[in-house]
Amino acid sequence: MAVLAIAIGSIVAAVDTPMPTTQLRARVTVFDGGEVWLKEIDLPTRGTGEIDVAIEAGAVCGSDLHTVLGHRSAPPEVALGHEGVGRVVDIDEGATDQRGRPLSAGDRVVFALFSACGTCDRCRDGLEMKCRTLFKYGHESIEKAPHASGTLASHVRLLPGVPVLTIPDGLTAAQVVSAGCSVATAAAMVRTLGDRADGRTLVFGAGAVGAYCAAILATLGSEVYVSDPSPTRLAVAEKLGARAYTGSEEPFPAVLEASGNANAFVNALETADIGGMVVAAGSVSPGSTTVTFDPSLAVTRRLTLVGIHNYSADDFVWAVDWLGEHAASLELEQLLSPPQPLDDIESAFDLMETGEHLRVLVVPNDTRG
Repeated sequence: MAVLAIAIGSIVAAVDTPMPTTQLRARVTVFDGGEVWLKEIDLPTRGTGEIDVAIEAGAVCGSDLHTVLGHRSAPPEVALGHEGVGRVVDIDEGATDQRGRPLSAGDRVVFALFSACGTCDRCRDGLEMKCRTLFKYGHESIEKAPHASGTLASHVRLLPGVPVLTIPDGLTAAQVVSAGCSVATAAAMVRTLGDRADGRTLVFGAGAVGAYCAAILATLGSEVYVSDPSPTRLAVAEKLGARAYTGSEEPFPAVLEASGNANAFVNALETADIGGMVVAAGSVSPGSTTVTFDPSLAVTRRLTLVGIHNYSADDFVWAVDWLGEHAASLELEQLLSPPQPLDDIESAFDLMETGEHLRVLVVPNDTRG
């Protein structure tokens, strides 16, 4: 596993239209050369449209772990973490959130994991998550603006084009921290189903995305089944309103593949009913897995197969609204570990590697959320 170290550095960059703000020092979790450590960086003056957020809590996602374990490529000194909740500390006067509501210093917010231009052909077609100039949080080097681009940190700087939403204080950090990743991705998958979402559904994979899919579907009135080899994960899904899939059920009108397992992808096609829909979001690393299947599974059954990677701004808003209505009653904090201190970030990754929790909650100064 990685070795914890503390490093001090400084980043100086030109900003076209500087604002009269106080320079911010951020502590950011960095991965490079097989090591994870906290690095302090002095950020340049905040630019117009950017938002500085003090992190209340972040979460270690499976993709963060894959980066640290060397299962996916990363730039030098990549800032880790893309799930987070925090409070605005510096922002332009007159700013608004994704709903158009006023946004100012002190507001508690969640935010998407990407920044999009909003004007390219993909953004105009509702594919802002595939923007021609996309910037993804938790995947870029601290050498690249906005530098503090990971949520396993004391602060994060949000670029213009990042969907941001205010949230009430009544929801705990653990209940909302995953809004900008697993919850919004699950929302995108479920929303793709349309009218099928309130019928019989099957979810492959009871990781974070699969668990949130099951929870969302259950609240929509679906008779939802979940398939996962882990009894522990299945138990969590059942608490969220799902049933364990046995393999003896009739074919399903709607099947969601959230595991990333190649065999599960084929199983999803096999278990879909004639005229059914398969929504796949688990396989996100090109070339890492291959699978052989009979294309007649899709052709003769007249299946609709849809791939989902990340989500739209509308999906994000829908997901946060859903959290506001259901997070407390479903006790969604059960999907995360107890809070782990940012100062011991290596141990947080060790805990994530054990597989005991779907997400590991990380808080600056061991703040309880």
